[in-house]
Amino acid sequence: MRKMIILILLILFSTTVKASYSTQQPVVVQIEQSINNIDNALSCSIIYSHSPQLSTADFYKGVVYTHFSNLVEQLMLTGKSEQHARDMVMSKIVTQAKSLEQQLSVKKSQDKSQFIELLKTKAQQFDCEHYAKIDNNKL
Repeated sequence: MRKMIILILLILFSTTVKASYSTQQPVVVQIEQSINNIDNALSCSIIYSHSPQLSTADFYKGVVYTHFSNLVEQLMLTGKSEQHARDMVMSKIVTQAKSLEQQLSVKKSQDKSQFIELLKTKAQQFDCEHYAKIDNNKL
């Protein structure tokens, strides 16, 4: 009888662990996707801010904020406090923004054609949709 109870408890426990793992898996995938979405939107915002399309840069800032909020919520589902999640995400955003701005400012100070080429390369890398339509002479 004891062996039967222990066996039932082990089966229940292993099923619970598997269910817990499987419900956490999509959250991890969502977190990775949100991080990629933030990276792309932030990069596009910075790229467009160096172009005549400033309204598009503002649009991408809004997209960054939306993904920021989603990522904070997803991190909270993993057990992090709201403040800790906000701090983590904000730190990542600031680090990425500084890195890209530094790359752009170095190229901008060296040669305009290299700067424009870097903007185009980054726009393609981060899928900035309308960047190809920008006239190079207006940059």
